[in-house]
This record gives sequence, structure tokens and C-alpha cells, in this order.
Amino acid sequence: MTMSGQNYKDIRFKKGALTPTNANIAQFRNPTVVMWWSAAIPGYGHVMLGKYIKGFLLIVWEFVVNVNSKLNTAILYSFTGQFDEAIQVLDTDWILLYVPVYIYGIWDSRRVTIDQNKFALLSDLTGSASEVELLSYSSLEKNYLDKRKPWLAVFWSFITPGLGHLYLNRLPSGFYILVWFMVVLYFSATLQAIHYTFLGEFQAALEVVNPQWIIFLPSMYCFAPYDAYMQCDSFNKILAKQQSFYLMKEYQKAAFKKNTYLLTERDGYMNVIASFDHSMYIEMAIKEIEKHGIGKENIYAIPLQEKKKPKKNSEIIRGAGFSLFDGTFAFGTVFSLFGVVYGFVLPGGPVLWGLGGLFLGLGVGFLLDLWVRKKEMKRKKKRGEGGEVMLVVHCKEEQVTLVKEILFDHFTLGLHVIEEQFKDGVY
Repeated sequence: MTMSGQNYKDIRFKKGALTPTNANIAQFRNPTVVMWWSAAIPGYGHVMLGKYIKGFLLIVWEFVVNVNSKLNTAILYSFTGQFDEAIQVLDTDWILLYVPVYIYGIWDSRRVTIDQNKFALLSDLTGSASEVELLSYSSLEKNYLDKRKPWLAVFWSFITPGLGHLYLNRLPSGFYILVWFMVVLYFSATLQAIHYTFLGEFQAALEVVNPQWIIFLPSMYCFAPYDAYMQCDSFNKILAKQQSFYLMKEYQKAAFKKNTYLLTERDGYMNVIASFDHSMYIEMAIKEIEKHGIGKENIYAIPLQEKKKPKKNSEIIRGAGFSLFDGTFAFGTVFSLFGVVYGFVLPGGPVLWGLGGLFLGLGVGFLLDLWVRKKEMKRKKKRGEGGEVMLVVHCKEEQVTLVKEILFDHFTLGLHVIEEQFKDGVY
């Protein structure tokens, strides 16, 4: 169902909004995963859901109360068997403030996820994705939806947490993650510890690093690439939905179906069938073709849809399974945290063991994710890689070369010309 006859402001269940500094979309999330990130650092689960003000308040609260209570230092002593030191270092006045808000952050992230899942499902059923704007401008910034590469978002997040979100123009998340990452690096003296570690001076690295602050890093460093990946994937999906609605509305005219035969043998006419991924390139190609005198009535766009099971009400509460990287970054966080903690008592120091734990955890988690999702991976392998939109252009024989050049110039995945003269021609 499209929403072409409605004004965006009148839509009851909006899919999301694009502003110059951000894109906030109603997405279907797994409550368990959101609760996990809220447990890692309170506020992260809310940031995932686009609840920035509440999320940022909880994050500030986490750092203020955790640092003043010396909770991370007490965790370090506890895991290394130094229980008396853990009791002595812990500030009971601050820790009593910590517990109720920590539990609230986890509980509330689950509640918000379930509520958001309801509206995400309703917005999908009413087709409001068709009304999501693709461009947003202001005097200082601009934003747009186009197909982006999730692996690039992960790459830049690994280089420096926050950069992956800036790549997506998700500026509130990117700015806050980047600023807090720099703050933690400074107070933990992690960069100095890395310097000493690479020089082989492990004892110097151990002495310079601040355990209270460095224990924040595993959760921060793993959350950034995970969230950037998930947000990028969600933005690509909403683009595909919005573009599908647009193409079906504008380029599925009744005149084409009435007057055009796919396997035509009319003298002087042909059909060019091309395959595209969802991106702005297909719309650019169509506009270029129209510019050369081929009207909308001779262009037919067919967005392809995957077979999807309808979501059940129970999935709103418990989620619809896990994504490919849920376990990957969860295990990376846990293994890296243990590596940092036990690096204080093992040869090599917390930096070396933290990095080792990170890569080991990412590997174990990724293999577990692959095993859990092996059926879906097999299905995708059988389906193979192909286009997401089929485009049919009905034109005169003398226009065939021009149309081919336009389609190839706009990165078609492949095309086929159907006409008696070219009936066996695949390009």
C-alpha cells in the first residue's frame, strides 16, 4: 500500500525522519541485544534506538558514578582474586546510587524496544516508508539517504569509534561516541600504554595505565562498529523500500503493459532489460534515458522482493532472531574485557591481552553467528547474488546503443536486448 495520496504530516505511523544532522528510523530490534548493550554501558541501548537525550543522560551518569565509586577498579580486584582490596577501594555512598539506575537502564531499554517494534511493524504495514524524505538541507549541514557500505562503517569505527557514525551522517551518535572515546583514552593513558607495549616495555605500560578508565574501552570499542553496521544496514533497507514505492508509482504505467510486448518482434523496436541494485544510480539512469526522448510510458521498473515471513506478535517482545554480528561484537566485548582485567596480572600487560581478547572474541562470536544462521546463509548462497530492481526500456532500434551506454555508465549489473536482431545478445 502506498501513501501517495496522503500528506506526510497526516501519516499515523511514520517510518522515520531525515534531518540535516541525523536519520532516525523506526526499526525492528531484538530486545535481548538492546538490553545487552545497556548492560555493557547504560545508555548505549537507548542510543541504538534513537533515544538520544535519555541515552546521553544515562551515559554521563555511568561515567560520573562509576568513576567516583571506583567500580571498575573494584571489578578488576574481584576478578583477580583481590577481594579485600576490592572492598577497600569501593565507595559505598556512590555504589548505592549506581545499582538502581543501572537496573532501570536495562529494563527501560527493553520496554522502549518492544514499544518501538510495534510502531515499526505498523509503519511497514501501512507503507509509510514511501514518504521518508531522501534529502534534507540547512544552512550548516546536509543529509541524504543513499546506499552505503556497512563494512566501511565498521572499518572507520575500528579506526576510531564514532567515525563510522559520521560516515553515515548520524552526527549525534558519532559526536558523542568520539568525544567520550577521547576522554577515556586520555584519563586511562591508553595511548602511552600502547606505545610502551609496542616497544616491549610491558612493565612501563602496566604502571602508566589507569585501570578505572581503561575498563570502559572494551564496551565502547565494540559498540561503535556494531551500531554503525546495524544503522547502515537499516538505512539501506529503508532506501530500498522508499525507492521501490517510487519506482512502482512512476514507472509502472498501464500504457506500457497495454502497448508493449516483452518478446516483441515488431520491426524497428526492442526491449532492453537491465538489472540494478537499489541506489540513486538507477534513478539517474532513468532520468538520462527520459532526457533522450524515451517517455515514462516506455520505461517499466520492477523492484524485486524477497520472501519474508510475516512477523508474529511474540516477535515484538522477544525479537525476530539475531543478526550476523550480534554474537561477534558481544563476544569481542567480553573477551576484550577479560583480557584487559587479567592483563594486569599476566605478562604482557592489559593492552596486549585486551587486543588479543578482542580478536579472539570477535572470531569466536563470528563463528558462532555463522553456525546459528547457517540455514539462512545456505538459502542466500542458493539464491546467489543478483539485482534488486529490473528495468525494462522499450525503444527504437537506433536507440539501442545509446540506452546500453547510459545503463552501463550507471552501473547496471547486466542487461539483455530482446529483438529479432539481438535475440541472443547478452551484455
